[in-house]
Amino acid sequence: MIHFNPDTYQVAYAGERVSFLPKEFALFRFLYEHAGRSFTREALLDAVWPMEAPTDRTVDDHIYRVRRKLAGWSHLVRVETVRGQGYKLVRRAPESNVNPLSLDEQFAVDVKRLFSRYHSLGMGAAMQLLSENREVLSLPGDPYNDAYLRFIRGDFEWLLTADGVSLWQKLTYAVYIHSIIQPEPAATLPYIEKLLAQDNDANALAWRYDLQLSLVLLYTEVGKPDLAREGLETIRQEIEGLDSPSFTALFLLKETYLAIWTGKLEAADAKLRECDELLLRHPIKRERGAYLVAMAMLLYRRSSIPAARLALDEGLETLRHTEFLPHLLFSLSTLLRFLAIHQCDETYRLAYQRQWDQLAVRYRFEELLPQTEQLLKKHL
Repeated sequence: MIHFNPDTYQVAYAGERVSFLPKEFALFRFLYEHAGRSFTREALLDAVWPMEAPTDRTVDDHIYRVRRKLAGWSHLVRVETVRGQGYKLVRRAPESNVNPLSLDEQFAVDVKRLFSRYHSLGMGAAMQLLSENREVLSLPGDPYNDAYLRFIRGDFEWLLTADGVSLWQKLTYAVYIHSIIQPEPAATLPYIEKLLAQDNDANALAWRYDLQLSLVLLYTEVGKPDLAREGLETIRQEIEGLDSPSFTALFLLKETYLAIWTGKLEAADAKLRECDELLLRHPIKRERGAYLVAMAMLLYRRSSIPAARLALDEGLETLRHTEFLPHLLFSLSTLLRFLAIHQCDETYRLAYQRQWDQLAVRYRFEELLPQTEQLLKKHL
């Protein structure tokens, strides 16, 4: 599996890396994610240069440079010229060598446990590194983990359309994507409620607590604090029974958001102190980033603008480094709604709105929103 790193504009496979310029990277990624489909130059210009007005020659020049940089990977991918149409990318399956560990069931269990451990610690980069070097390390494939890795690095369109993803899992990803990119939180509420009423997937339990905690936040943001409290109390004992520092931190943060949004700032402060103590014992960077964003919101409510800005910058930067893209997007979208409602720092709201707009173009939110709604309306 080829891994794309949008922060460094590098592409990795089996320990090898190829560096691209930003538009070369975007062009290759678009063609790779739509492998087998032909695109005209005009279509590629719209996809890769949506806010600019380059010429057809720009596409040809970038295709030439992408081909040169991929010359060493001709056994994996090839960008073909389609006469009279444009270009398409063809993927080639790597030659399969006999994996000496393919029949070792204990090894497969150990690898799955390793992925799970990295996830529990918020180590997205480590998970991606294992995935990139699967062939070299003779790691067994796992469709569930493969889909999740697509999710955390932002391959959202693939998750919505792939045949190898179960319907329940696909709907779960669609709900999360919809909740992130939909500007009105109330629009996602009925989808999560209907999805939680279903339980027809072997992996449903692994997502149920995440969905319930997301529902709590949405109830909070749409002004239904009683339903948010009820949702928290419904799963409080179950979260405690999990003995999971990650879920405990997320639960505390949802309690914090509810307290902040309802003006109970002392209660919010107490929950944040409890979360901080937990994360000192269990240093999970992903949850630490979310904690700092919540701290920034509390500081904003207390009119401590400089301190709020410092916490916010550190929190979002921490989330970027974890390489869990959905968690970064989730915190950023929550923050922007908070700043828009409370109107406490217009300068920072505009600055982070510009970052959001850039991410929206990079990950094609305008196209993803109707895709998620079509899928959710059809099956929920």
